[in-house]
Amino acid sequence: MKKRIALSLALLAGLAMGATTANAADIKATGSWQVDAVFSGDNFFSGAPTNQKTVTIEQRIRTSFQFIANENLKGVLEVQYGPGAWGGTEGLRLGDNGAGRGAASTADNALHLRKAYIDFNWPGTKNRFLVGHQSLSLPAAFGSGSAILDHHMSAAAAIIPITDSISLVGGYTRPYDGNNDGTTTTNNDHGTSADAVFLYSNMKFSGFSVNPFLAYLNAGANVLGANSGATTGLAGMDAPGVGSDNGLRSYWAGTSFNVTVLDPFKIRGDINYGKATYNVGSNNDSGRSGWLADLAVEYTGLSMMTPEVFFVYSSGEDGTTGKSERMPVLRTQNWGVGSFWMQGGSSTINRNNSAESSLGFWAAGLSLKDIKLIDKLSHTFNVIYFKGTNDKDIISATGLTAAANYGRMLTEKDSLVEIDLNSKYMIYDELSLGLELGYIFTDFDKNVWAAAGSSDIIDQNAYKAAFMLNYSF
Repeated sequence: MKKRIALSLALLAGLAMGATTANAADIKATGSWQVDAVFSGDNFFSGAPTNQKTVTIEQRIRTSFQFIANENLKGVLEVQYGPGAWGGTEGLRLGDNGAGRGAASTADNALHLRKAYIDFNWPGTKNRFLVGHQSLSLPAAFGSGSAILDHHMSAAAAIIPITDSISLVGGYTRPYDGNNDGTTTTNNDHGTSADAVFLYSNMKFSGFSVNPFLAYLNAGANVLGANSGATTGLAGMDAPGVGSDNGLRSYWAGTSFNVTVLDPFKIRGDINYGKATYNVGSNNDSGRSGWLADLAVEYTGLSMMTPEVFFVYSSGEDGTTGKSERMPVLRTQNWGVGSFWMQGGSSTINRNNSAESSLGFWAAGLSLKDIKLIDKLSHTFNVIYFKGTNDKDIISATGLTAAANYGRMLTEKDSLVEIDLNSKYMIYDELSLGLELGYIFTDFDKNVWAAAGSSDIIDQNAYKAAFMLNYSF
């Protein structure tokens, strides 16, 4: 009896091993492991004690796995540990920041799932489908990403080739859901989700490419939880003076473009427009609408560097309540100009002035990119002038607090000059040592911000020095 049982177990084990072997997937791992030491001062320009000189040491471990069945099918899993600050009792100071599943996936200070999706081609075609939690972005040529939609979120997307030069990309995503379904408190209200659809075209021809796009969002009145709607719960969709939480409908249209026919000159740019209408009963005029455009010209004829000049403009508030003249923003994490005032640096410590909070400015700048004077050592130098396009009375007239907006929202009376020098030394092909230096000269209108209720506006300059060790594989 024991022999028969042992034989049966052996046969089952053999069958299981055979099945496992028959369905085994090749595993490919990639990642970026980074440790930062950041010295910074007066990053909120107020000189308040909490914003004075700080030294922070953090690390972030980002690892991605591809489970490849064949050339037409794979699964992708990416996890991130941190950023976690040194100094905790177990070595790193980690923990959930309380953002919850309905929020914008900002719990970066803990171990979390960054991507998990299935990537496959439909049999017999080149039509590609990606289903699950993935990276989504509308087309963008400048600014390191889209200023409208550029984040990780649950979605179903399709890439359909039309010709050798044209393909269509479209899909559906649910970036927010206020019904936590047992994670915290189940929300039984109506309108708990935000649902969006998008469509854009990749059109590449000899000497130029263009990427027109459309996107539409419908967000409920309880999208971030009971009585927590999109109009005030989502920073990129709110308007000054909107006192209640409501749902909304929003659409975006625009294009990005790249021109290389004038080589060694290359031109790239973006034109974005968006409009959000709030569901607030009889007051149908409330909402948010605006635009953003940028243009960059670089010269690639030099071997030691690539000079670039650029200009960015985004519409700003006119000082009235109930309606915003800034472009609505769904969710973005990579868009930025420069590498200090706005998000855009390689270090994990940044002001995080994303498009959700800082639109309403124009900027002109010069970059000297990929400066190579010594083997394995490269530099990028930026000098940028920022000027606000928001009406000077926007803060006091609409009740927005200076504490939440000073240093992030620029009025027409405010300006900044940012100077960056970012360097990278390649120790090995996979290991780099970086140093980011930044300084911001400020010119805020003290009368504007003092009238808005801030008592510590002293127009302080800011600086940072970030050391980075990065292992990429």
